[in-house]
Amino acid sequence: MINIDKEKFERENKVNFEEIDEKMFEVVEEQTSESERLNSKPYSYWKSVGKLLVTSPTFMISILVLITVLLLAFIVPEVMNYKNTSSTIGDPALPSWDHIFGIGMNGEDLFARVWAGTRTTLLFAFLIAAIQVAVGVILGSIWGYFRKSDLIFIQVASIITIVPQFILLLLMVFLFNSKGYWVIVFAISLQAWVGIAQMVRVQIMLVKNTDYNTASISLGSSSYRIINKNIMPKILPVIVQTAAFAIPTAISIEASLAYLAFDFIPAGQTSLGQILNQVMNETKWQIYPNLLIAPMAVIMIVSVVFFLAARVFADSLDPKNHR
Repeated sequence: MINIDKEKFERENKVNFEEIDEKMFEVVEEQTSESERLNSKPYSYWKSVGKLLVTSPTFMISILVLITVLLLAFIVPEVMNYKNTSSTIGDPALPSWDHIFGIGMNGEDLFARVWAGTRTTLLFAFLIAAIQVAVGVILGSIWGYFRKSDLIFIQVASIITIVPQFILLLLMVFLFNSKGYWVIVFAISLQAWVGIAQMVRVQIMLVKNTDYNTASISLGSSSYRIINKNIMPKILPVIVQTAAFAIPTAISIEASLAYLAFDFIPAGQTSLGQILNQVMNETKWQIYPNLLIAPMAVIMIVSVVFFLAARVFADSLDPKNHR
């Protein structure tokens, strides 16, 4: 309640309280619910994130391009045959109205083969990126939060990363006596998680001893809850931004392995790496540059849109960019 000097108030405002009829007023009691009601609209973190994404031209254009690429990659191979069904193999051809990307090295429609290869390459890249991010975040969280495991993880990471990736790949092929699809996936994933795990470890160490985490520990919160509820939302933008490179990197790895004649793609399928490998083994691309430009353009477009979309998404997750 507000305390006022009755005599001073009457003198300054020329009012006599004794002449005021009390029936003209209504006594209002304290209303706790009204006093705690916010004057502004309730704040929703994910709603705010969605608003930032929708209003970002870069993100929307990247998503539209990405959706278009995915639709072409999964629909075109189903409606068009990317293999030459004739008994003769003619020379390649430049793009035309009948063949948008031209004719490929085997006399096939290059448009259909490029999108069939894009589908295989994207599935491989998604698989590698998913394993890399999942394993890296889980092991990195354990590594950064539980300091007793620090020495073990440092030794394991050092042993894995000291071996060049190509040598490690050859070692796995020798041990399993196979260049199969899953052997290559395992060999790449064996080393790919270390970078993200190290990044997550550093970020957790930076926010682990903040006041709200100390309060959660004193209240008896479990380690899982502290990592999941307190730490992960703080470092999620950094994780997303780091993971943005996972898919483009996996695409380049597949193209490099195919160029080095690691034929691990299942029989009856093709990939962008296989297309580039076949083209670069001959000199016809110098006369028909579309043989090289078409698959490289798809790789470049996919890599750029994934990076741009993930970059904007990471920025939108940062609470400092909200209202």
